[in-house]
Amino acid sequence: MLINFTVEHFRSFGAEQTLNMVATALGDHPGHCAPIPGTDKKALQIGVLYGANASGKSNLVKAIQFARQMVLGRTSLKALALNRFRFTAKPKPTSFEFRFLARGRVFVYGFTATQDAVLEEWLDAASDSGREHPVFVRKKQDIKPGDLRPFGTEGKIIRKAVRALNLFGVRDDQLVLNKLAEMPDQHRGELFTAAAWWFAACLDIVQADSPFAPLVDVLNADKAFREFCAAFLQNVATGIDELSVKTERIAADKAPKALLDQLQSTADQNVAFRVSGPGVTIELDAADPTKIVRKNLFARHQVGDSNYQMSFQEESDGTQRCLDLLPALYHLTQGSRVFVVDEINRSLHPILCRELLKVFLGACPGEPRQMIVTTHETHLLDLDLLRRDEVWFVEKDHDRQQSRLSSLVDFKPRKDLQIERGYLQGRFGGIPFVGDTKKLLDMIRSPAHGPRHEKKAPA
Repeated sequence: MLINFTVEHFRSFGAEQTLNMVATALGDHPGHCAPIPGTDKKALQIGVLYGANASGKSNLVKAIQFARQMVLGRTSLKALALNRFRFTAKPKPTSFEFRFLARGRVFVYGFTATQDAVLEEWLDAASDSGREHPVFVRKKQDIKPGDLRPFGTEGKIIRKAVRALNLFGVRDDQLVLNKLAEMPDQHRGELFTAAAWWFAACLDIVQADSPFAPLVDVLNADKAFREFCAAFLQNVATGIDELSVKTERIAADKAPKALLDQLQSTADQNVAFRVSGPGVTIELDAADPTKIVRKNLFARHQVGDSNYQMSFQEESDGTQRCLDLLPALYHLTQGSRVFVVDEINRSLHPILCRELLKVFLGACPGEPRQMIVTTHETHLLDLDLLRRDEVWFVEKDHDRQQSRLSSLVDFKPRKDLQIERGYLQGRFGGIPFVGDTKKLLDMIRSPAHGPRHEKKAPA
C-alpha cells in the first residue's frame, strides 16, 4: 500500500506537496483502513482527488508514473527537461519520495535529480520493531550502506551489494534501485527485492488517455480473469457475452522499418508495443526474433440466435474504459496491490463509477489493497460511501501557478454535512474560477468580428 507520496518541482508542483494516505482518528467506515505493521496507525484503502481543470490532479498521477518508470528503467532523466516546474527564475532539482508497505514491511524510497544526473537517492526500511532505519544513501556517485544491524544477516547481503555497486559503478542518470534489478535475487537481498517488487508488480497506473498497459496479455493468459471481465460487462448491459484473444505470428521482414525499430526499443524494456486502439498489442516473438506476435481482443455479441465477433476497438469508449478498470477489482485477492487511476469517471456513467468504488471497498475490508483516483464526478462526494479523510482537493495557487493538496478533514466538516453541495459552492476549493462571461459575449458581438448579417423578415 502507498502510505504517502511527496513531490517537489515536477510539472505544476513547485513547493513540496504530500498526498498522505494515513487514516485519521475518524470512526467513519473502519473497514476502509488496513493496519500498518509495527505502528498503531492504519492506511486508507481509497483516495479520491478533486480539482478544477489544470489544477494538477493529472500531474500528481504523472509524477507517480514518472518516478515508477525511472525505477523500472523505462524512461530517462532527459524527460525532466519537459516536466520540471517552470514558474521559477532558476530551475531546481526534482524530488520524489514514496512511503509504502511491501511484503509486510514499511519502506521509504526517494530520489532527487536533474535532467542530467541523480543527485541523491535513499532507501529506508522498518525493522521488526517497526522503527525505520536507513538501508542506503546515495550522494551522486557515492553510495553508502546505512545502519543495517537491525536487519541481521540481511544487512551483510546489502553491504556486499552496495560494495558491488560502488565497484562496478552506476550511471549518473541511473537509479540504484534500477541497477540492483540486474543482480540475482540472492545477491541483492530481501529488502532490495521487496522494494523493487512493489514498483514493478504492486503499483499500477491507469492514465486517463491510455489503456491499462498489460490488459491484453493478462486476458490472454488468465481464463478466470477473462471470464470475470465478460461477466461484468454483460452485467452492466454492454451487450458483450464473451471475450477472446486471437494471436497471430507475422514475418518481421514484412513490417515497416519504423515499426520494427519501435518493437526493438520496447522489447529492450520487456513491454509490448500498443497500436492504434485498445485491445491490440504487437511485440517481437521472444522465441523467434524473425517473427512478430500480434494479439487482438475480440468481443462476442449474441443477437437473437446469432453470434457476432467484433474487434474490441469497435466497442464504445465507456466499455473500453470500464474494462481498463476491472483489474483493480479482480486482483483484490492477489496480494497487496495499488491502482492509481486518472479520471476514473472518463466515459463512465456516474452510477457505474460509484458502483466500481463500492464494489472495491466492499470486497476487501481491512485488507492491504488500495485505489487512488482523480475525478470530477461529484456524486462520489457522499459520506455514506467515503470517509472524510479519503477526499482530497487539488488547487492551483494563481499567484505562483503551483498546485497544492488539501484534505477534506482540514476543513473540519461535520459528519452530516452534504459534502457535494459544499464542494460545488466552493467551500473546500478545488473548483474552476469562471470570470465575467459578459465580456466574452461582448467580444463575440463586437464590430471587430465583422457585421452580423441577419435575415430581414419579409414585408
